[in-house]
Amino acid sequence: MTNLKQNLNLKKYNSYRVEAFAKHFIEINNEKDLEELKNISDFKSLRKMVLGDGSNTLFVNDYDGLIIKNDLKGKEIVKETDEYILVKINSGENWHEFVTWAVESNYAGVENMALIPGSIGAAPAQNIAAYGQNQSDIFVELTAFNLETFEYEVFNSDKCDFKYRSSVFKNEFRDKYFITDVTYKLSKYTKELETSYHERKRRYGSLQDALEAVGKEPFGIDDIYNAVIYMRKRRLPDPDKVGTVGSFFINPIVSKEKFEELSKMVSELQHYPFDKLMYTEKEWDVIKDDYVKVPAARFIDERGWKDRWINNVASSPSHGLCIISNWRASGQDILDYANLVKKDIFDTYGIELESEVNIIQ
Repeated sequence: MTNLKQNLNLKKYNSYRVEAFAKHFIEINNEKDLEELKNISDFKSLRKMVLGDGSNTLFVNDYDGLIIKNDLKGKEIVKETDEYILVKINSGENWHEFVTWAVESNYAGVENMALIPGSIGAAPAQNIAAYGQNQSDIFVELTAFNLETFEYEVFNSDKCDFKYRSSVFKNEFRDKYFITDVTYKLSKYTKELETSYHERKRRYGSLQDALEAVGKEPFGIDDIYNAVIYMRKRRLPDPDKVGTVGSFFINPIVSKEKFEELSKMVSELQHYPFDKLMYTEKEWDVIKDDYVKVPAARFIDERGWKDRWINNVASSPSHGLCIISNWRASGQDILDYANLVKKDIFDTYGIELESEVNIIQ
C-alpha cells in the first residue's frame, strides 16, 4: 500500500509533541483505504491503534504495531424538518470546527461544547460534555468499521453504552473498531439556552458571568459559544504554548460518607451529581444521591501541585487538572509526574485519581 509508512515519528501527531515512533503508520482518507487494510501483511495479528487528533493521547514508548490515522473528512445534512436537522459528520473532522459551523448556521445543541480539542470520532468514544451540554444528548447513531471482520456496523446510544467520559469504544471495543461517521440531531430553534452551569463559589466563575462579560441580551447561541471560549481560554492552558491534553484526570466519584470526610479536610469542597457536572443554584447544599463527584483539581490545588515543575512537566498554573509540558519532556517524564500527583492525592485523601488520557505504553 502506497500510504503505508514505516518507523514514523509521531511527534506532530500528539499534542504533547513527545517523540515516539510507530513501527507502521497509515492514513485513512476514504472508505477504500479502510477496506484495503486487509492487504497489509499480518494485519490481524498486528497490535493496532486508531488515532484521531492526538489531543487526548500520551505516547510513553515507541509503538510496536500499526497506527491507523483517521483523516476522513466531510459532512452532510441527511434529514431536515422545520424543527431540527440530522447531520452526518465524518469522524476525521475537527470537533470545534463542527461546533463553529453549527453556531454560524444557527443550529443549536453543541454551542456549550465549543473549543473542546479533538476529532468527531473521539466525541462519542470519550463521551464528551461541557458547561451543561453532553454529546450523548444529541447523538443519534454512528457507523464503525470492524477491524476484525472488515464489515460496517451501526451503533445507537444503547450499543455505545455511554457513561461519564466513557463508552464501549474507550473500553472493551478500543481499537477494535474504526468510527467512520457520527450523526447528531441539532435544533433549528431554541427557546431556552443552557446557561445553568456555575460553580459553587463565584470566584470559580459561571457561564452567566461569562455571558455578561462578552455578550448583550437577548443572548443567542453565538453568545453562549463566545462565552464558553472566553471561559476555556481563561482557565485552560494554550496548546500553542505548552504541551497539553486538557484535563488529565477525571473527577472521582465518592460516597456521601467519603464526601463528608473530605469536607473536613478541604473547606467549601464542591460536589456534583453522579450523572452530570452541574447543579442548579438551589441544589448546592443538598446531596440527594448516595454518590457524588468531587473536583480532582481542588485536591491537586490544595496539595500545591499547580505550577510545580519536575523534569519539564507541571500542573498548569491556570487549572491544576491539566498536566503541561514545555515540549522537552518525554512521555515517560509526563507519566511519572502524573503518577506522583496520583500517589500524593491517594496518600493524603484516600482518593484514586483515574486518567482521562489514553496512555499508550
